[in-house]
Amino acid sequence: MKTLTTLAVAAALALGVAGCVETAGTRVTINTDTGDASVLECSTRLAGKMRVARITYGDVAGIRKATVTLESQTHRRLELQARLVWADADGTDIDADAKPFRALVLDGMDVTTVTGLAPNDRCVTARLQVRETDTAD
Repeated sequence: MKTLTTLAVAAALALGVAGCVETAGTRVTINTDTGDASVLECSTRLAGKMRVARITYGDVAGIRKATVTLESQTHRRLELQARLVWADADGTDIDADAKPFRALVLDGMDVTTVTGLAPNDRCVTARLQVRETDTAD
């Protein structure tokens, strides 16, 4: 009876884990002063499904603007969440918690852009965070 209970608990835990959302994702860091950009893949599932096709930056009335173009590498629909977090010259995030993740749907082999304007003129670095919300294949 104890073995049956242990198996039931293990099965319940496995089902609970299978339904979880993988919160690790892709992070794209853009330094708008130097033009340098780096991509950090934190999710192996997401790394094979999409790629960063282009990164551009500019100024709008003295405020930094970043645009990241994402390209699907699969024929399946990707249901994602994305947000752009800005930091000052010291690397301190500015209003990171105030920026919620936005829903982003990327259909198979499609391209989309994420654009963000810095909250103030002290921001020099942008970090795009992308995570998958639907991991069922």
